[in-house]
Amino acid sequence: MITFGKVQAQSSTTVSGTIDISACMGLTITNLTGVVSFNDASDYMSGITITNAATIAVKSNVNWLIDISAQSAYFQAMSSGASTNMPASVLQIRRNGTTSYITMSTNSQTLKSGNKGDENTTGNSFNTDVSINPGFGYNAGSYNIGVLFTLSQQ
Repeated sequence: MITFGKVQAQSSTTVSGTIDISACMGLTITNLTGVVSFNDASDYMSGITITNAATIAVKSNVNWLIDISAQSAYFQAMSSGASTNMPASVLQIRRNGTTSYITMSTNSQTLKSGNKGDENTTGNSFNTDVSINPGFGYNAGSYNIGVLFTLSQQ
């Protein structure tokens, strides 16, 4: 007598693996172009405000925050006769649509925080306004200062 057993035509096995996803963040700044010129007395008395001076876009797979700080305590004199003691505090930055400016200093201050996502995620793309008010205490000339934007994980 011959007997036939049931043969299985398919077999399956589970295999697992591990992936490691690190925090990934990217910052794009489309910055102010050109030179800001103080041309008359009202510019010196009230300062100059530049609305939408820069656009900032964040891509991140973690919740994030952006801190800003001046790269030096004083503006750099770029022309002969320009003052060497104009402080970073002459410059102020805020998120467009808010009322409070951040007065620049070498100490980091939080400009904005946000949620993971790309630049199309609500709040991950925004504009900044700049206010510059040197008053009458500094010599005529050209000045420069760097502003450091630091993107980090919350």
